[in-house]
Amino acid sequence: MQTSTPILRAFSGLRLGFFRPRYAHSDALSENDLVNPQCVNRNPRNMEMLRLARKPQGWGLDIPSCNYWYKLFLDCTQRHVTARVEHFTGETVVSASTKEWAIKQHLFSTTDINAVRNIGRIIAQRCLQSGISELHTELQKHVDTSEKIKSFMVALEEGGLITREPTTINERSVHPLLAKRRETLPWTVLEEEVLKEEEKKKKKE
Repeated sequence: MQTSTPILRAFSGLRLGFFRPRYAHSDALSENDLVNPQCVNRNPRNMEMLRLARKPQGWGLDIPSCNYWYKLFLDCTQRHVTARVEHFTGETVVSASTKEWAIKQHLFSTTDINAVRNIGRIIAQRCLQSGISELHTELQKHVDTSEKIKSFMVALEEGGLITREPTTINERSVHPLLAKRRETLPWTVLEEEVLKEEEKKKKKE
């Protein structure tokens, strides 16, 4: 004699798989779970952003100076305005020009002061998107004599670009006397200490 009801028979035939975990957890770690204690940063700009990369020194009387990582150039011709940022190796990293149709179609003229101002805004935005927030330029010398360059520099500052590169951090930045006797690794020097030393030098000058 069967005492079970049809409802119990239906539940007895089901496989209650939803009560079981889909994946079983194991405390044992595999090779993919191990953390590598050494990490290699393959970004070539890593040392420059840490202010540890060496700048080309050149000679003291070199004109123009080659002591920079990135330098901003502005070329104004009779038909177009072009701004570019070059690495000290000679390669162009970022550029903006009125030759580009995306820029040209919004300008009344490709050579007036408004074109120069908009090129400054665009090159500042592209530099920040590329990770370049500080660069070297020699256009400050012509600010008082050229309205175009003045508006270009103002557009760069409004765009958040700093037209002055920081100095490199070396073993003599904080310990100039002890550097010869005791070697100091550059990455152990705090940037705050270097900034304090630079402020002291400016006050003395």
